[in-house]
Amino acid sequence: MNNGDILAFLGTPAQQVFWLATFAVSAVGLAFGDRSVRIGVGLVLANFVLSGLVDHWVWLTVRAAVAVLDGALFGLLVVLALRSRRWWAHAAAAFALLGFFAHFIALFDQSIWWRAYVGLRWIFSAAVVATLLVGVAETPFARSYERWAAQQG
Repeated sequence: MNNGDILAFLGTPAQQVFWLATFAVSAVGLAFGDRSVRIGVGLVLANFVLSGLVDHWVWLTVRAAVAVLDGALFGLLVVLALRSRRWWAHAAAAFALLGFFAHFIALFDQSIWWRAYVGLRWIFSAAVVATLLVGVAETPFARSYERWAAQQG
C-alpha cells in the first residue's frame, strides 16, 4: 500500500485536506492541550472515525447514523463544557449543535442540494476542530490564571 492508496481511501482532495488538518490539530491538542482539550480531541476523533464507518447509511436524504453520532458528540461536548471552566468548550458544543441541526435541515427540506447539506456539516465540523485549536492556544493562559487564582487565596 502506497501513499496514493491511503489518500484515495480518504476521498476527494477536499476531504483529504480536512482529514489531514483534523489529525494535525488533534496531534497538537494531544501534545500541548490540557485535560479538557485532550478529552475534546478524543471525542472529535471518535466521532470522525465512527461517522466514517456508518456514513453509507442513508434514510430519506439524511445520513441518519451520522446524525445520531453528531447528536452524541454535541451531548458529550455539553457535558465537557459544564464540567470544564474553559470557554472554548462552550463554543465547541455550540458548533456541534449547529452541525447536528444541519441534519434536520436536510430532513425537513428534501429538495436541498445534497452537497449543501454535506458542506454545511463540514463547515461546522471544521469550526469544532478550530475551536479545539483555540483551546490549545488558550491552555497556557488558563494555567497561569489558575496559578494566580490559587495564590490569591
